[in-house]
Amino acid sequence: MPALPPNSPALHAQLETQLNFLTQLSRYSFDALGQLGTLNMQAARQLLDDSMELGRALAACQDPFQVIPVTMRVTQPAAEHWRTWQSGVMRVLASSGASFAQASNDGRWQAARGAASTVDRAEQFGAAHNPT
Repeated sequence: MPALPPNSPALHAQLETQLNFLTQLSRYSFDALGQLGTLNMQAARQLLDDSMELGRALAACQDPFQVIPVTMRVTQPAAEHWRTWQSGVMRVLASSGASFAQASNDGRWQAARGAASTVDRAEQFGAAHNPT
């Protein structure tokens, strides 16, 4: 293993920048997952409510020929709930994608990219002082 320079402020700054960038991305990821979890819980509750409503409507239906119209009438709100859920998921994905893009295009990520060259220079420094 090549030796790294012991107190290289440039390497320390580059690694700190990368760590901050990864921390920021993980924070965005957890926020997006939390929002998706909330949307999914709302959708599950609405699905249960819609299913119970459909069951009640079908149980109250006296005429077998009325089952299909009653089902169509009761499933309309369920379709609207699914459409609302889908638009919510797309909104969360779009906002998290925009957050990721903004984080990766600001100056911190470009500064973090320089860490590879710093590490390469450190490896060359270590190889020059530790021939194997």
